[in-house]
Amino acid sequence: MGKKNIAIILAAGKGSRMNSSIPKPLHKIAGKTIIEHILYNINDAGYDDSVIVLNKENESFFSFLKTNNTDLTFAFQNDQLGTGDAVKAGVKDLDLSEVENVLVVFGDTPLLSTETLKDLLNFNDQSDITVLGFKTSDPGRYGRLLVSDNKLLKIVEALDANEEEKNITLCNGGVMIVKADKLKENLSLLDNNNAKQEYILSDLIEINNKNGGRSSILECDYEETIGVDSKKGLSKAEKIYQNKLRDSFMEAGTTILDPETVFFSHDTQIGKDVEIESNIVFGENVTIKDNVVIKSFCSIENSIIHNDSSIGPFARLRNNVDVGRDSKIGNFVELKNSSLENNVKVSHLSYIGDAEIHDSVNIGAGTITCNYDGVNKHKTTIGKRSFIGSNTSLIAPINIGNDANIAAGSSISKDVDSNSLAITRAPIKFISNWSKKIKKTNKEEEKCVE
Repeated sequence: MGKKNIAIILAAGKGSRMNSSIPKPLHKIAGKTIIEHILYNINDAGYDDSVIVLNKENESFFSFLKTNNTDLTFAFQNDQLGTGDAVKAGVKDLDLSEVENVLVVFGDTPLLSTETLKDLLNFNDQSDITVLGFKTSDPGRYGRLLVSDNKLLKIVEALDANEEEKNITLCNGGVMIVKADKLKENLSLLDNNNAKQEYILSDLIEINNKNGGRSSILECDYEETIGVDSKKGLSKAEKIYQNKLRDSFMEAGTTILDPETVFFSHDTQIGKDVEIESNIVFGENVTIKDNVVIKSFCSIENSIIHNDSSIGPFARLRNNVDVGRDSKIGNFVELKNSSLENNVKVSHLSYIGDAEIHDSVNIGAGTITCNYDGVNKHKTTIGKRSFIGSNTSLIAPINIGNDANIAAGSSISKDVDSNSLAITRAPIKFISNWSKKIKKTNKEEEKCVE
């Protein structure tokens, strides 16, 4: 059995520029935390174990990660003494004798792709250290990569760069993969003789080269290396990620009329020949089957929509909704925790919550399932081919049989038998000459005011 490849994720920073009590790696992009994006891509690229380096203050925030990541461990950086010190903390208690490569990434880089992380593994077969680099016309605060004959000689931090080095456009992407056999020894040789007075991980390059090792670079697209360190940066990363999702769906055949106004979750699934109009937000856990139309201004989460159905405009689906084939959910309809079988129509201005709606039911405008009594939620069941008239209140728990009819304007609080009509209306009372009396009264009141 070959040696393992592991990852060290640096997440001990304070993240003060986020101006948030939530640690930087736990902010979300497309519904998934930054750290979960990183862990998913690392696992998908074939790395065996991951270590997240934290500080003691933010440990509790990350505890949920262990439930779904059995190969995840935490290490702690006691003092913020630089990236080199953070990696020392990450490998301190690890036995590296069975490890081939150690990947080091920052915990704020959600756009690193699986493909690039795989390439780093393959590329480092011929090197002792491989650094991820990118080219930019505005290198600014990024460390510069000094290269000669395809060998990486040195990484110069921006604060320590001279004028000639500042003009270098090949920059450090902040990701490094290192052969494990000499990592601890080389880390011990780091010093803090620099502008920041920190133990900087990039100094490993010179140490490695002096000891006869080979250092190299792998170039990638700049967007992959973006670190999220502010809410503005979070918005930028979200936009990049959303554009990738939009492109992938359109390449797979989805019609999106105005892509920039449609927002997907990381786990959205879409079938064939789906049409999506403008201004739509998909939350987590949404599956859209074939030939579905999603009209403008809809919000959909935790839902599945089956073939040939139409949703919206201005519809909201949430909390475990299942819409069957050939169904129509129209404007200003909210569905919550409800299952609708095939050919169900809820065309407009209705709330359906905690309900089970069977085949070919037609629900009129203004219908409400009164599912909450102030303490508990209750279920409404509507049988096949039933017709629910407009402005109806169905007071749960309630069961309406097959082929039943509910008259418009009714308030129903008892079960309705199949094939029957249920109606609750106050008797109509007519008052003759009402208009004349009202007009006369109003004129008398106006005279009094004068």
